[in-house]
Amino acid sequence: MIWLLLLLCFDGEKKDVTFEMAFRNEGPPMMLAQKNVSGWIDATHIAITEGAFGMGQSFSYDISSGEQQPYQSKVPRQFGYGEPALSTDRGKMAEIVAGDLIIRNLDDGSERAYTASAGEEQNPWFSPDDQKVAYTRDGNLFVVDTATGLETQLTTDGSDTVYNGWASWVYFEEILGRASRYKAYWWSPDSSKIAFLRFDDGPVKQFQIYHSEGQYGSWETTYYPKSGEVNPLVKMGVVDIKTGKTVWMDIDEHDDAYLAWPFWTPDSKTLHVQWLNRDQNHLVIFACDVANGSKKSVYEEKQPTWVEFFDDITYLEDGSGFILRSDKDGYRHLYLHDMEGKLRHRLTSGNWEVLEILGVDEANKRVFFMANHSDSANRDLMVVDLKGKKTTQVTASGGSHRISFSPDFAHYVDEFSDFWQAGNVAVYKADGTLLREIEQRGNPVVDEYKTGKLEYFRIPTEDGYDLPAWWLVPSDFDTSGATKYAVIFRIYSGPNAPTVVNSFGRFGRGARTWADHYYANHGVITISVDHRASGHFGKKGVSLMHRKFSHWEVKDLSRAVDWLREKPYIDASRIGITGHSYGGYMTLLALSKASDHFTHGVAGAPVTDWALYDSVYTERYMDTPQDNPEGYKAGSLLQVADKIKGKLRLIHGEVDDNVHAQNSLQLVDKLTAAGIQFEFMLYPGSRHRISQARHQADGEHAFWFRYFLNQSYPPAGE
Repeated sequence: MIWLLLLLCFDGEKKDVTFEMAFRNEGPPMMLAQKNVSGWIDATHIAITEGAFGMGQSFSYDISSGEQQPYQSKVPRQFGYGEPALSTDRGKMAEIVAGDLIIRNLDDGSERAYTASAGEEQNPWFSPDDQKVAYTRDGNLFVVDTATGLETQLTTDGSDTVYNGWASWVYFEEILGRASRYKAYWWSPDSSKIAFLRFDDGPVKQFQIYHSEGQYGSWETTYYPKSGEVNPLVKMGVVDIKTGKTVWMDIDEHDDAYLAWPFWTPDSKTLHVQWLNRDQNHLVIFACDVANGSKKSVYEEKQPTWVEFFDDITYLEDGSGFILRSDKDGYRHLYLHDMEGKLRHRLTSGNWEVLEILGVDEANKRVFFMANHSDSANRDLMVVDLKGKKTTQVTASGGSHRISFSPDFAHYVDEFSDFWQAGNVAVYKADGTLLREIEQRGNPVVDEYKTGKLEYFRIPTEDGYDLPAWWLVPSDFDTSGATKYAVIFRIYSGPNAPTVVNSFGRFGRGARTWADHYYANHGVITISVDHRASGHFGKKGVSLMHRKFSHWEVKDLSRAVDWLREKPYIDASRIGITGHSYGGYMTLLALSKASDHFTHGVAGAPVTDWALYDSVYTERYMDTPQDNPEGYKAGSLLQVADKIKGKLRLIHGEVDDNVHAQNSLQLVDKLTAAGIQFEFMLYPGSRHRISQARHQADGEHAFWFRYFLNQSYPPAGE
């Protein structure tokens, strides 16, 4: 009893989360991540950068002793296109500085300029033998010899519409991914050749983006294929570094199809090229002879909904086979094929997903990978033998692990966190035995404040889906019904894009912020719920969205509101929702198709009609507008704009080149025609991510303060 009284007294002495902490960034950080692991130097040393954002001093950290030595100097640069590229031996770094290629020696900090061209170099990448660096400039592909400085131009037809080794926008955004930074070329393992994609945007319709700055403004022309429209032409070439000769793979660029994600075989003689039809339901892997471009099919996959490119084909070093991560049975699992494409072993199975292949430990004939094995919100380290006989979870259940293995697969670094803990960084032996802790990331100062309570749970649906959810409730949560709480849903809701992930940090913002705690302690519950097609239920669940955007998202989030309204402590007149991009689309769906459930919303950069978005993403799930007119109509917010009720704040970036401001402006036209009042903020000069972040955040908080807290923002006296 005495200890209980002491605990209660201690808890009563905790400090309030102030307005300044929550909304003026004056609070202590919730996570202390001062040691950022950037990779393995060799089998016993890792590279660690101390300081925020990886911009401090770097060290070589000995995993056996815990000793660290300076490794490279601070790099306070503004980089150009492409991340700085490390040489294979990690002794040099290639950077684009002020548009030119610089190679820096990491041992002594010296640097050498290799170009001084009028055009801007982009995406440098060392050859595997570190003798050359490739890059693109003005739509062409180049290499430079690191010893002599001699530059060789490998392609010559680059133009305003033709790009060699540089991706067309829709490939960058939807196929190769933003991490590619537009890079579309790949060195052969023996450093003798480069495979590259050649894009021709000539047939693609142009979209004009208006910049309002200046007396007359200006127009930005982009080649943006919208759903159902013409895509760029693309073909795959392999150029010999010595001869400069390019061999084109025998795949017709005029096929209305997609060509991407090539992988070299270990002997550098064959290139595996992936072809995907325009309907995105038929994928073929061609083995192409790089000497003459001839091809043969080694793998084929068809699905009634869609098939996605394999972005992590993993080869056995002895050249005997490759591993694919396919979702063809409803969950993404590992399959080992021989080099002719014949299935040797299915390696994993079950109602869970393989999320990432970490590598093959060939000495011990096993594959390490990440999976949501213990729970769909978790990220577990797993291992399976190459015959698929035994699958083992290496890390303990619960939370999320970010794993990096040593080159010999004897050790790994684990960056761990969960909903409740900022976690730690530690080194383990391959069997999961702790070797050494590097850093604890929790900030004990946080415990001095009255923070909300985070809970992870599932919301059942009538047809058997248990929807993952977390919420942050007040520290003195009263479930009796005497106190009524408002609720804000923070969502994304796109296909296979979960937001309920068991980690302390999510999308860089953390599952909780000081603002969330402020709201909780002022009677507002923050909640996030994932619907059945968000990825928690495998491809089997995601496929339910095929040809019918809006249906399941609305149904499942409405069910979540019904579950909330069953509680005596929920104020059904204050059920808010907010999200950006697909989350903005979902917010508007909630206020129109589920306006009897949701009462307030803040929608950022929404797609309002899927005919206005790009071809690759939209058609993957919805097919074309020509093939699925009813699906596009049912998923269009422009068709239900007059049904929007409640309070709405709509925001968009003026020069958003991903989800064009056209989407919001067409919605504004519909809303005004229907006589619906709403708030609208168009941010000049902003892209898809609003650059006026402080103003955007203040505007959203002012919205919630006004309607949910009945206060001005900032509150009187602040």
